[in-house]
Amino acid sequence: MRSVVLPATCLGFAGSGLAEPAVTVTPSIMHRTPSAHSRIVQEIPTNAQIDLSSCTGGWCYASWRDLFGYVPADAVAASPPSVVAPPPVVVTRPVVVAPPWGWGGPYVGVGWGWW
Repeated sequence: MRSVVLPATCLGFAGSGLAEPAVTVTPSIMHRTPSAHSRIVQEIPTNAQIDLSSCTGGWCYASWRDLFGYVPADAVAASPPSVVAPPPVVVTRPVVVAPPWGWGGPYVGVGWGWW
């Protein structure tokens, strides 16, 4: 029994790594096989993010909440990639601290005087 369960588990994880994100556009029912008369795996609400593996013949093989099965292709839309904007660039001027006397200080004059 263990030899049958372990390979099936590994195949499930391998298939999910190649999946593409998608979103359901209507409430849909996930079936065990690509047929409306097959066993129901689970119900999926609208706007649920699912992972699609492949779509053929009006059905898509997908996963949602760690369960795999087939959903109608017309109930699924491609999910736009999430784009994260970079933080804004902030430019600051360097702060120069100079004594109030001498060359280049805030006072106008030559040397050490105030004139």
